[in-house]
Amino acid sequence: MTTKVGRNRLCLCGSGKKYKKCCMAKRQAPAESPVAGKFKFEPGTYGVPERCMPSIACLKRSPSGWDYNFVLVKADDPMSEDQALSVATADLEEAFSKKNESGSDESLAMFLKDRGYLSVDDFNVVDTETDRPTARMKLN
Repeated sequence: MTTKVGRNRLCLCGSGKKYKKCCMAKRQAPAESPVAGKFKFEPGTYGVPERCMPSIACLKRSPSGWDYNFVLVKADDPMSEDQALSVATADLEEAFSKKNESGSDESLAMFLKDRGYLSVDDFNVVDTETDRPTARMKLN
């Protein structure tokens, strides 16, 4: 039997750190595009803890690192942050599987659209340590 740990709880390893800053990354490696190129995708959550929706961010490589290009949100009933992240991760992995089968970026986009993901026109990127916005983006 496995113990479910909330991301803001102390890690079970005894480090004294929050789970999200310690062992969470080891248990849940983010699904990213298999080829490091101009873009990469990361699963995430959109909303506030306990009222989140699955999200997928598209990041674009820039000279200073990675910048948010756009964010997709699955308009589901709100759920916990852990559940939303799990759904986004599974959907992104399946979308890349569809892309690999067909060899087409369009199949990835259509899969996510069919799953109910919508582009967000205005979003905040929040630092998980401080819970403060680190970027605000308006998409046209």
